[in-house]
Amino acid sequence: MPDPWVIMPVVAHRTYTDAAIASCLAQTVPCRVLVINQGVDTPFRRALESKAEDSDRLFVWSHQPPLPSLAATWNHGLYFAWECGAAEALVVNNDVVLAPNTLELLCAERLRGALLVTGVSVTAQQFQPGQLALQPEGHGGPDFSCFLIDAHCHGHFSFDEGFVPAYCEDVDLHRRMLLEKAGHRAYSINLPFLHHRSTTIGALDAKERAALERRVEEGARAHYRKKWGGNVNEERYVVPFDPESATDHVTTPELQEAAWANVQTS
Repeated sequence: MPDPWVIMPVVAHRTYTDAAIASCLAQTVPCRVLVINQGVDTPFRRALESKAEDSDRLFVWSHQPPLPSLAATWNHGLYFAWECGAAEALVVNNDVVLAPNTLELLCAERLRGALLVTGVSVTAQQFQPGQLALQPEGHGGPDFSCFLIDAHCHGHFSFDEGFVPAYCEDVDLHRRMLLEKAGHRAYSINLPFLHHRSTTIGALDAKERAALERRVEEGARAHYRKKWGGNVNEERYVVPFDPESATDHVTTPELQEAAWANVQTS
């Protein structure tokens, strides 16, 4: 099989991005890394392109203008991986650091039946890459900062690109999987990875942060409420955009709890 791809959208933070790329290229499973530039400054872009020129496993896309949403970026990167023949792809934030066998363990879990499987993000104090073990009992909800997705899964459950500019697209996909009785095959295993968290928002000044939060509220969060009849974890629709499908006890956490209860009793 062709080597898996690693898809990494980048908006800012050169230092974190360099560390994330290095940890991806150091995986025990051979892979190719696609960095998708979503609007970094010119010196950063040139540094990424220079790094790619020195590697036969690192590639850089730059979109001008940037793709309209994170979901669109994920979709385009994944479609490219499938066109290259990959059966699976790892999607990561650019502010993560992975242990060398992260991809190996996630790929092994996919072979055991997972359609979408993730690690668990931890702080620098908690990150001990030499002490990795699969969770012995049960699974947690997916963590979309570092997720491996199966090509057939993405073919059926692509990301909704209407979540502009970002946020809620991950919960939406997980919810659709739960409603189609595939949610028990999307989960996390006890595989820690370092995640610096909220670095893009943290890099903005107060005015820029307020403008971004307004865009998210009027875009992604409004789209989620319209699609599911409530905010994240307050959903009421079981059919997207259909008020007539509204009912009680169909929030995403409730659906996930029911899905795992059914698995444990089957």
